[in-house]
Amino acid sequence: MVVTVVLFAAGIGLLWVSSVLITRSVGPIARRLRVSEMVVTILGVSVFSSLPELSVSLFSALRGNPGVSIGNVVGSNFVTLTLVTALCAMVKPLRVREEIRSRESSWMILSTAMILVLAMDGVITRLDGVVLIVLYVPYLVSVIVEARREQKSTLPAGQSSPGHVWRHALLALAAIGGIIFGADMALDYGQTLAVRAGIPPVALGAILIAFGTSLPEMAIALAATARGKPEVTLGEIYSSNIFTALAVLGICAVAAPMTIPAASILGFDLPMLILAGVVIQLLITTGAMLTRAEAVLILLLYVWFAVAHLVPGFIPEGIVLPG
Repeated sequence: MVVTVVLFAAGIGLLWVSSVLITRSVGPIARRLRVSEMVVTILGVSVFSSLPELSVSLFSALRGNPGVSIGNVVGSNFVTLTLVTALCAMVKPLRVREEIRSRESSWMILSTAMILVLAMDGVITRLDGVVLIVLYVPYLVSVIVEARREQKSTLPAGQSSPGHVWRHALLALAAIGGIIFGADMALDYGQTLAVRAGIPPVALGAILIAFGTSLPEMAIALAATARGKPEVTLGEIYSSNIFTALAVLGICAVAAPMTIPAASILGFDLPMLILAGVVIQLLITTGAMLTRAEAVLILLLYVWFAVAHLVPGFIPEGIVLPG
């Protein structure tokens, strides 16, 4: 049991280290290409920091463990949205740009609602997966168009030499390999740990693995908060959740259609994720910022979510699917 826990932790640790390496490589490459920081955050950092979720969820789906797969997607988004956001706001109250309030927050709530709608028949099919992936495209387009409109001046060229950029590119490729290997370790030993501890697959994905795969987002968001860049903090959190909900789950469904555990996912997890998104949207809309007191409220949502999965009988059973 001890060896299993250590190897599971090692897999999660490898995911974290590899993700941090790859996100650090994005910046120098983007500066060489003269891309704005906000675009780097939304199109680069958020995507690469979500690779652990993609790797773990895809491996789970291909191995016939849909509960772990979708549990990791929903759980990771909930951890990032509530726990990470709350911790950042406790470190320093977050002022939120109108762009983040209107676009990223709306898209995040929409993406979760779309998953709930598609999953109401008890399965996310390959066609549903294509729908999710296609829905991600207009979000990308809106980010690029807005960035071009706002970027009146580009970053100075020549900040990174070609050789320096190539080193970062090779480091990023090595980090991707580390993410894949770490995801395989975390999934294998996490499932063994869950069986021995009597943890259901959905709880394994939504709590244990989701927390581990969310560590890159946590590290990036806390670092941005400490540097006084709240737009990067919430931009990374929201855009990472959008990518995970639409692209990651879509790719997993295309690879292997997933049967949905009704009581936990449909009856609790997805509604809780929508609720958290709406609550945070209301808080940042009324005052254009998240205070420390509001962060405590958001943190309580995460505690409720975690307890619900770890305490037997907390989540209501008997959810009936349409048809």
